[in-house]
Amino acid sequence: MSTPAAHAVAVRTRGIDMFFGDGETKVTALKQADFEANRGELIMLVGPSGCGKTTLLSVIAGTLTPQTGTVEVFGQRLDGLSQEELTTFRRKHLGFVFQSFNLIPTLTVLENVMVPLLIQGTAQAVAVAKARAMLEKVGLKGREEGRPNALSGGQQQRVAIARALVHEPSLLICDEPTSALDKDTGAQIMQMVRDLSRSPERCVVVVTHDHRIFRFADRIAEMEDGRIRRVVEDASLLDTNHL
Repeated sequence: MSTPAAHAVAVRTRGIDMFFGDGETKVTALKQADFEANRGELIMLVGPSGCGKTTLLSVIAGTLTPQTGTVEVFGQRLDGLSQEELTTFRRKHLGFVFQSFNLIPTLTVLENVMVPLLIQGTAQAVAVAKARAMLEKVGLKGREEGRPNALSGGQQQRVAIARALVHEPSLLICDEPTSALDKDTGAQIMQMVRDLSRSPERCVVVVTHDHRIFRFADRIAEMEDGRIRRVVEDASLLDTNHL
């Protein structure tokens, strides 16, 4: 598991502190968290529950603002941006894939995939064409007019991936993308995500507890107590009983 050669850094955090509450109720989620991910790479964030993985993912996505530290995504410093600027940046540059798929049940498969484009103001006809093309890429041609609840879990996750990629984001963020899937379906989904990461204009960051998919990572960043403990290329170096 080695990264493609000579890639520039896509995501960099330095000295990130993130806490919630005050006084006796104060909870520290991140402590001087330093993290890097490269262009053309699929990197996983792993660690025990409560170690700060999802919080760090949210900081990278700009949905949480840390108390200290810097965040840079594809050359753009996120710390210091206004909420409006962050929202605009996310719409243009980020795609999200969630554990629970987060599809809208009242919309067709095609309409679900069109949502990010329509939010950006893309013309209806263009959005339809792009959504159809993306669904074909993820193997769902012919399913466009169906509803999400008529699909299997793996097919729903493919719709979620199509929706996340339809606006061609630079950074794809996946939060527990396979935990609701069986082994074979999860492997198919991760192979697709890995293939999608193979572009110098894209980076994929995956938070997971699913040790079955560690083999799809170029590198694995292990978190503990709000910090990056170490980064490895060989999943066998990890104690999966601890994660």
